[in-house]
Amino acid sequence: MFLDQALPTFIAESRELLDAMESALLQFALAAPQEDTVNAVFRAAHTIKGSAGLFGLDHIVAFTHVVESVLDRVRDGTVTVAEPLVALLLSCADHMRALIDTTAAGQYEPDTASAATGAALLDRLQRHLPGALAAA
Repeated sequence: MFLDQALPTFIAESRELLDAMESALLQFALAAPQEDTVNAVFRAAHTIKGSAGLFGLDHIVAFTHVVESVLDRVRDGTVTVAEPLVALLLSCADHMRALIDTTAAGQYEPDTASAATGAALLDRLQRHLPGALAAA
């Protein structure tokens, strides 16, 4: 019962985190990302992933985990931020927002179109991950 009551809070907080994530990613496009900005983007994805897990929203957890993994590689310096990656991460934030919006509408599993969009984005994200991590 408690989780049902907390779901609207999760949705509102996720939307706020996605707004902050998008703003930070747009800063990446203007200048070399600063460590605190990269950490803010990572924390937004990490928080959304963890909170989605509390509600059993496994499709959000799985997608966001890969986004988070790429951002972790940005944080440790093994992936450099360039315009194509910023564009990809912005598309991922848009997809995460769509997943949150469908959850808010009472749909707790992705539809065929959403699953296809997510799969295409995951394919592009995995190019930034080492083989073993990408396979996981």
